[in-house]
Amino acid sequence: MLLRVIVNPECIKKLTLPEVPSSVDELKEILCDKLKIDQNFVIQYEDPDFGGQLCNLSNIEELPSEKVTLKIIWEMFKTAVEESPRNERTGSETDFTLDTASVSSNLSSPSSSTVREERWPRVFLIPNFSYDVEFRLRKANEVYEKQHTTMDVTRDIKIEILEKLAETMYSFKAYPNDSEIEQVALALVSRHPCLRELGCDTGCKAWKMSLKFKMGNYRQKLRHAGCSELDNKRDDGSRVPQKKPRRSEINFLPDNPVGLDDAALEHEREQLKLEAKKKNMDMTKLNDKMETTFPLRRKEIVNEQPMVSVIKERWPGLFLEEQVCREFQRITCVNLKTAFMTALNKYSNALIKMYRAKSKDLGGDMKMILDHFDEQTTDILSHRHATALRGLPLYLRERDAISKTCLDTDLQETYTRGVKLCILEVMEDDISQTTKTCLNFAIILEETVVMEDLPDFPTAFMVLFGLLYALNIEYSKGLKYTFEAVQNIFVGLGEKCTNRVQSLKNKLLAV
Repeated sequence: MLLRVIVNPECIKKLTLPEVPSSVDELKEILCDKLKIDQNFVIQYEDPDFGGQLCNLSNIEELPSEKVTLKIIWEMFKTAVEESPRNERTGSETDFTLDTASVSSNLSSPSSSTVREERWPRVFLIPNFSYDVEFRLRKANEVYEKQHTTMDVTRDIKIEILEKLAETMYSFKAYPNDSEIEQVALALVSRHPCLRELGCDTGCKAWKMSLKFKMGNYRQKLRHAGCSELDNKRDDGSRVPQKKPRRSEINFLPDNPVGLDDAALEHEREQLKLEAKKKNMDMTKLNDKMETTFPLRRKEIVNEQPMVSVIKERWPGLFLEEQVCREFQRITCVNLKTAFMTALNKYSNALIKMYRAKSKDLGGDMKMILDHFDEQTTDILSHRHATALRGLPLYLRERDAISKTCLDTDLQETYTRGVKLCILEVMEDDISQTTKTCLNFAIILEETVVMEDLPDFPTAFMVLFGLLYALNIEYSKGLKYTFEAVQNIFVGLGEKCTNRVQSLKNKLLAV
């Protein structure tokens, strides 16, 4: 299904869906994921029955099955217009006004934000160069088509091409890898065949090397200019041990929004802290302030590497399930909940089948997990998801356990002492019951219960993984393969993985 989505007059996106969504809500979730927007909007579509006039979409069956143009209308502005008296509306309250307002509230403007909103594209589109360079390339391409004669690239043309490509590459990623740089070089000679290198298999070997050096020079210039993402000095002049993203983070350490310094962001943080402590939080206000203070939060977490307890004291709003998912998306541009649950639905049956095949080799713990699953008669899907996740560390032969249990009457220090990372299952202390009832799931990090009252094990597992990114915590040695598998297979971040995880990935893809 082909979609043309009008987000605003300056932002019109083309999307391809493998199949028609089953509902309007599912379509909204897809648009939110692809366009990185919030869900406070309604969808309009061009109805062929009325000559392409816009109509509100209330039933997914109303959509044409092959291709259609959609328009996003933000509900907060739509309501404001509908509630105002008709005779008070002016010509300025047009669709353009609504769309422009929606951009400021839902999409970060490039002029005011340094946060990347897209991951590295599957197909890299070569940007347009200046008029004179494009003109000379067009003429040279015409000559190449007729005579297969390549262009004599002058110094000024090469400098502009490399500068523009480095700028475009940096807009997606500060440290593109070797294959990504080669992808750009191939795209360049594909769009402009006159730049191909004769006698080279790919036709772009020299361009690839030039781009690699140019990206290094480009980063160096930004580093000298004080770019937070690249500058490895603290305010006191000391060096930061690790500043380079290691787990496919896109916004590892962004700069402050334009016009806001650290003092202004600190004031926003204080207001955010007060809001997070309210019994009835204003989630819209909380989301906005979490978005604004994202650069300050990352500086503290990455540069200062504080204890988790300190982070929780300063940023209580971060330790909410919704905010963990939002923070993960800010850092990686990936919708954690959608990606994680989709993969869990896809692979859980295959994982359990693999566990059964090797249960004799994996010991009694795996047998207990599988037996418990076989005993379930209700909510099978949830238990299947939990079984797939509980068995993953055992299948990957990890040293540490991902979870532990305690009774609701136990003292907190008895189950947090010495625990660096785990999911805690709090069981009801009732001797009259033959099987204990699980009251809630909690997450322990650095001997601190950072989150609790999570509804089920899969949710707790997902939130724990999101917190490792949000708090910039390294994977523990005893569970590194488990989290690497979640990163690479479940969430789709990163290309290279260890042999153990690659073997699991190959088996799942073969199913």
